[in-house]
Amino acid sequence: MKKRGFTLAEVLITLAIIGVVAAIAIPSVISNSQQQEFKTGLRKAVSVLNSAITMNMALDGESPYDNANLYGYLMKHMAIVESTINLSKKFKVRADNNSYNGILVNAAFYTTDGMRFEFNTTGHNISKPLHENPNIKACGGSKIGSIMGLDNPSIGLGSTVCGGCGSYGLNNNPDGTTKPPCLIMVDVNGDRKPNPANINCSGEGNAQSECLKPYKYSDPLGLKLTDLFSLMITDKQAIPYGVAAQRAMYQAQAKK
Repeated sequence: MKKRGFTLAEVLITLAIIGVVAAIAIPSVISNSQQQEFKTGLRKAVSVLNSAITMNMALDGESPYDNANLYGYLMKHMAIVESTINLSKKFKVRADNNSYNGILVNAAFYTTDGMRFEFNTTGHNISKPLHENPNIKACGGSKIGSIMGLDNPSIGLGSTVCGGCGSYGLNNNPDGTTKPPCLIMVDVNGDRKPNPANINCSGEGNAQSECLKPYKYSDPLGLKLTDLFSLMITDKQAIPYGVAAQRAMYQAQAKK
């Protein structure tokens, strides 16, 4: 009996089937891996912020509640490789109702582990697109790097307050602080996509409009994440803020 090999048609059909299966499976694998990377990055961001706060409290005797400049306060005990008071010099972000001429102008610093921490500095009592909830308002004030308060009726505050980061209005406010928590944003992979989508585009004049890209935010329920997360700074610690950040943080811990 003669040994029979594969015909060319059989080989081609097999390769076609493998190609179809790969085309279906590979994007899902890549997406799941990226989602896990974002969750891990968030956990690391919260950890380094809390380490910085602990160092400030232990070495300098100063909590976020005591300091009026969160931007500078956190940088004192973090490994910073770059800082800026105007991110629009690096890339353009479209920012409705929260910018100068439609461009988001925020302060930020970059850490050695590749993360970007961003602070609103475009004015006070203006909705800012740093968080998944559009009703959140913060005050940055005219002084770059000034602390941000939280203007949100849901925590019992009727007016914007600038100053140190407290826990007033939260369920757990054991020390009776009188200042609300502060809100910042972290991009866990720095300037790599998906945010910003236009890192190499910082045109001026007519070319500027071509560079304006909005931030891409996580699904409000945290079902599909991007690399941006909201963080709340209280008088003692940093914690994830919002459904997406909390699910990403605590689900990752549960699976550890």
